[in-house]
Amino acid sequence: MPLSYPMELRTFSPPSFAGTAIFLLRNHVLKWKNHNRFTLNTKPSGHGRFCKHSKSGKKCFSKNIKTSVSCSYSTAKNDTFPSIKQLTDVRVIYAVAPALGHNKESHPESSARVPAIVTALEKMELTSKFRGSDILELQNFKLASVDDIASVHAKAYVSGLEKAMDRASDQGLIVIDGSGPTYATSTTFHESLVAAGAGLALVDSVVAASKNRLDPPMGFALIRPPGHHAIPKGPMGFCVFSNVAIAARHAQRLHGLKRVFIIDFDVHHGNGTNDAFLDDPDIFFLSTHQDGSYPGTGKIDEIGHGAGEGATLNLPLPGGSGDTAMRTVFDEVIVPCAQRFKPDIILVSAG
Repeated sequence: MPLSYPMELRTFSPPSFAGTAIFLLRNHVLKWKNHNRFTLNTKPSGHGRFCKHSKSGKKCFSKNIKTSVSCSYSTAKNDTFPSIKQLTDVRVIYAVAPALGHNKESHPESSARVPAIVTALEKMELTSKFRGSDILELQNFKLASVDDIASVHAKAYVSGLEKAMDRASDQGLIVIDGSGPTYATSTTFHESLVAAGAGLALVDSVVAASKNRLDPPMGFALIRPPGHHAIPKGPMGFCVFSNVAIAARHAQRLHGLKRVFIIDFDVHHGNGTNDAFLDDPDIFFLSTHQDGSYPGTGKIDEIGHGAGEGATLNLPLPGGSGDTAMRTVFDEVIVPCAQRFKPDIILVSAG
């Protein structure tokens, strides 16, 4: 999501599209605040840990994609963790899991996605090759375990997907959700564990770095299959496992980071992540998305259930909302919400 230079709200002219979008959003937020136990009038508090989670071992190569992609996962019991020196110097830590075997030709969610992003980063000189110790790629990170996945998803779904790999081996490509858009190949289960494992490894690395410095690095997971539509009971919308939700639970369970703030920005609502934490007061889920887009959820009045009421904020924006509207949403809504919630770690899900 490209961001424009800072612009104060007073520069918006009322007839402008951006001004209309912000006017509608403010009305929505006022409605939310009537239900919400958190106020937006607050001062900044302390340092939080930031781990950016975006969608999407061994050197992987696809003759169809014509590019080499680093996907350095490990099946060993102990992964190769970055050294203290590396964690001290680095500004961005990233992990790549391209899932080259999880592929359907001419599909919008295909194996060409991650290599295309890696190629773009190389052209923009935004990799360790060009930036030296400022950027670190994680090598030999561990796969997520079934228990890690089951911290968010139903065990019946996880075991059922693993068993479905035999059918995928026979048929080549299968559909794994009732509505039809989510496919699987014989490697989908394994590659989904790799993707989730990348997120866990980045949380571990960012947390480790934060113990030795006040300005810990950011983590970036360049992974697929994507996850924010995957609901606790199963797959949905091209998504298999909810990678960012699994990372959030990992931060809580392994590192004792009780309060987690998740920001989901995409044209679509992150319904799967939303559903995973509806009744959890310690995980604040915030989504910006286009109003009325797939899957039709994410209305302003969806604020959580029970103990989690008020810890969910959905911000449906009018179609065509651009950089100025998004920057204003971050400055005037998201930042104050995060400051009031006082998270121990922030996770960002790019769809």
